[in-house]
Amino acid sequence: MNKELAFELKQLKYFIHIAEFGSFTKAADHLDIAQPMLSRQIRRLEVDLRQNLLVRNGRGVTLTDSGKKLLEHAYGIMHQVERAYEELTNGQLSGKVVIGLPPTLAKLLAVPITKEFKHLLPDANLIIIEAMSSAIEEGIITGKIDIGLLHSSNFSLDLEISSLGSENLCLIAPKDDPIINQQSFTLAEVTKFSLIVPSLPNAYRLLLETKMANIGLKPNIILEMNSVSTILELVYEKMGYAILSPRTIELIMHKDSLTAYPIGSPELTNKLFLGVSNKRIMTQTQKQMKEVIETICKKMY
Repeated sequence: MNKELAFELKQLKYFIHIAEFGSFTKAADHLDIAQPMLSRQIRRLEVDLRQNLLVRNGRGVTLTDSGKKLLEHAYGIMHQVERAYEELTNGQLSGKVVIGLPPTLAKLLAVPITKEFKHLLPDANLIIIEAMSSAIEEGIITGKIDIGLLHSSNFSLDLEISSLGSENLCLIAPKDDPIINQQSFTLAEVTKFSLIVPSLPNAYRLLLETKMANIGLKPNIILEMNSVSTILELVYEKMGYAILSPRTIELIMHKDSLTAYPIGSPELTNKLFLGVSNKRIMTQTQKQMKEVIETICKKMY
């Protein structure tokens, strides 16, 4: 091997952490090493590769085009190292699994997934990233995320997708609301309610606006809030109404004070998919985690 290209695995590990944190200081704290040592290792990597990998500024660091290319390769190399370790230790399920969950699903699924992970894979490490579906998809493609749950139905050709199920969103309202005198609503009737919704590009928000646009209407949005729990608390306080999964009511203490009313004509059907990269072979640890997620989700949907 050309000596100039013989970089060390620890350098790639350090580089990945700096890229993910966007900061030498945060990466050094996470790795529990001195920042000057970390800086020397990355500078040595840049010298060996004859490329500037990072742009340093007052807010931290950003990746150069060369840095972005190296990051993608680094994820792949570390992934291969984990696969080799499994094979050489007779399939011992260890290593790291990174899961991407949209915000609402993170609230509903993070705890049961973590419990099952710790039960089945006690020697492995779990990282859960909460992000929008678009960011999760990008993370899977670049190698930052191993397994992701996605709401979108228009995916990159670099993903292997499987359907986990679907559910209909409902109008969430206080149980004793005086203006509600029926058990369900058409989508057109929903326009009379003042809605508190997540900001775009939230999947629920996109679904609501798209379906309403198809029938020539617009939702009456009075407030945008990206915390589902906070939205539900505001509904409880009678500040407005929400369009969410009926399961989200379980997220707040006042769940007995809220009711989910079905919406039809048309229904707001939200589909859930599981995505992994079709460019990388999964480790046995990742395959086991994928099965865990599929089992948990299919019980819910």
